[in-house]
Amino acid sequence: MAKRNNRTGGNQRGGAGSGKQARAATSEAELLKKAEQLEAAEPEPAAVTGPDGETAVEPVKEEEVTGPVTVDRLRRAIAQVETARKRADTRQAALDKKQAKLEDDVTELAENRSEHQRKEQDLRQREEALDADERRLAEERERLADLQQEARRGFAGYRREQLDLLQQELDDRRAEFEQRQRELEKEHADRHSQRERELLTSHAGLDEREAALNRRELEQKRLERRLVAREEHLDQEVDDRTRERIAGLQTELELARQDAAGHRQQLEAMRNLAQRRAGELARYEAAEAELNGMGLQEAAAKLQRLQEDNRELRTSLAANPLQDRERVADLEARHHDLMIERDELLQQNAELRRHTTATMISATERENARMINQALQRQNEVLTTEIDQQSARLKQMQDVLKDSSPFPACSAMDEDEGYQVAPVLDREPIRLRDLIARIRGRMAIDLGLYYSEADLRCFVAGLAASRLHLLQGISGIGKTRLPEAFAQIIGAGRETVAVAAEWRSPQDLLGYYNAFERKFYESEFTQSLYKAQLSLYRDKPFVVVLDEMNLSHPEQYFSDLLSAMERKESSPGERQFLPLMTAPVSPAPRLLHDGRALELPENVWFIGTANNDETTVRFADKTYDRSHVLELPPKPPRFEPGEVRPLVPVSYRALMDAFDAAEAADGGEADKVLAFLDDGLGERLRGDFGVSWGSRLERQARRFVPVAVAAGGPPGEAADHLLATKVLRKLIGRVEVAPGDLRELHDEITVLWSSAFPGTAPRKSLQVLEREIRSLGLG
Repeated sequence: MAKRNNRTGGNQRGGAGSGKQARAATSEAELLKKAEQLEAAEPEPAAVTGPDGETAVEPVKEEEVTGPVTVDRLRRAIAQVETARKRADTRQAALDKKQAKLEDDVTELAENRSEHQRKEQDLRQREEALDADERRLAEERERLADLQQEARRGFAGYRREQLDLLQQELDDRRAEFEQRQRELEKEHADRHSQRERELLTSHAGLDEREAALNRRELEQKRLERRLVAREEHLDQEVDDRTRERIAGLQTELELARQDAAGHRQQLEAMRNLAQRRAGELARYEAAEAELNGMGLQEAAAKLQRLQEDNRELRTSLAANPLQDRERVADLEARHHDLMIERDELLQQNAELRRHTTATMISATERENARMINQALQRQNEVLTTEIDQQSARLKQMQDVLKDSSPFPACSAMDEDEGYQVAPVLDREPIRLRDLIARIRGRMAIDLGLYYSEADLRCFVAGLAASRLHLLQGISGIGKTRLPEAFAQIIGAGRETVAVAAEWRSPQDLLGYYNAFERKFYESEFTQSLYKAQLSLYRDKPFVVVLDEMNLSHPEQYFSDLLSAMERKESSPGERQFLPLMTAPVSPAPRLLHDGRALELPENVWFIGTANNDETTVRFADKTYDRSHVLELPPKPPRFEPGEVRPLVPVSYRALMDAFDAAEAADGGEADKVLAFLDDGLGERLRGDFGVSWGSRLERQARRFVPVAVAAGGPPGEAADHLLATKVLRKLIGRVEVAPGDLRELHDEITVLWSSAFPGTAPRKSLQVLEREIRSLGLG
């Protein structure tokens, strides 16, 4: 701009030139000032620095949970997350305004450049005018030379003097003109170099600001991802804690009931034991009454006196045998009676001793039982109070849950304003060849991921052919990253769901309803399908990645989805629903059909990754037939992407229109491929190998082949992929197939391919046959 001003000042002297120079300088100063204000006004995101140095959104403060988790805490946590999300949206809107302002400034700079070019054009025109003046001066010099000749012919005096004056004036003017021309050229060169330096500096500043904006945009996206992950983690953590607390309370309640029942049984046993001890004590007291208060020693002394009397009587009988025989017999009878009585007394004495000992033990036991009974009564009272409190808390929680939504996550999405804003998407027609090249380049530049152009063509063409994809290959080659990166580059929605080995039913994938809590436990998969129907994602492609899909049997947990996708393929215009419950619930999320079923969105693709090792299961044929299969290479070659412009977000309708346009333009290529499969190889495959295919393959081929061709691939490449993944795959693991027949089929495909698809080779198909031949020991 300084260059233009200086040049104007040199060529035009006076008010007009000074005014233009002032206006140009003011415009340049205003532009630089706006750029500086834009750079200074960039808002810094409200972030905190974590222990690892990473910046993140200010985390939601979690209160220490000392009792059961209440719904109020859950709502406060969700409110904090929503506030953080709104704050992020506000910052994103401010960033978009700054970006728009920067674009306006760039446009203004471009207009100034155009003005500068116009001024330079004007300067060149003035230089041309100066050249014309110089030519006129040359003509005047020639005229003066003629005058000189005329003066020589007759005007020697006065004419010579006049000519000398004119010649001197001409020489002065020529010298002045040449000096002025050199000054203008030097000034022009200085201003031109100065302007170039200023433009380079301005471009560098704009590039730096654009890079800063890109970095901040990436940082904003990373913060949004962390915010979403934090929100999901918080929801899951609160749900888990609530379930664990309720389960713990139920367990404690049951244990308390069992302990109370056991304490009641012990108390009843103690009462029975006390009654028996009381009866024994009564019998002991009755026996003491029969002895007239005689103790054990007195009874023994009496017995001893009786024995001495007996001996005296025997002595007396021996002294008076005749007189005392009757007395002896009488004494013997009395002795016999006394011995019987003694035995009875001894028996009663032993019994009384036992009763005395038992009574003493019983008294101790009764005292212990009384103390235990008192302790159990106090414990029972404490447990009863705790049970009442926990029952009241449980009832309170049930009352609160009765008023809350059975689908908390989906209902929270309905209330989140960020999900209700439909984005403005580019609906310009898509050139598939250009789309593949730009996606491949941006993956390498932005994410450091390298995929071959053929694999990306096959992946995109598979989106047109089927809603279910299977990405196979060894671990660690980027199977999961491919769909995630594709969705990120084109601005599509995406979610990744990790499949667990214990999944056996559709409830493991979709979630289940807990009638006790009146709550549906929404899985990540269910939330993804609901999110795809919201205004934010409804007009975008949406990718659901099922990571490690074959850790369990997909035909078991994925059966409802397979059935719904099959019905949707048969009737594309008909809506398909996934029943989540047998009866409707209220209040239900807005997009839940009939309060109990979830619609299968038309903008969703399911992409499963699969490792083939001892920890996984094999897919069934019906799963392979319904899906698009792609096996990624172990290590794709790296390449230099060059300069690739970022993509604007691609709409779902624009992508489908591109697929439809490809089918309309290149549908004849699909006819050639189907003719090759049916006429060229069909008879041999059906007759010799028993391999056949139905209308599903034809339907998929009529979408896959045209899109692959429109994306820049030859028809032979698409035919090779369909033959390998849809037809020859059926020969793998069949023991009744002879190795020689496989070798003949290998040779026959090689011969027929050169005439059907010249310039290409059936690389994937031949690899399938060669691997199967080697597995049979004939490699």
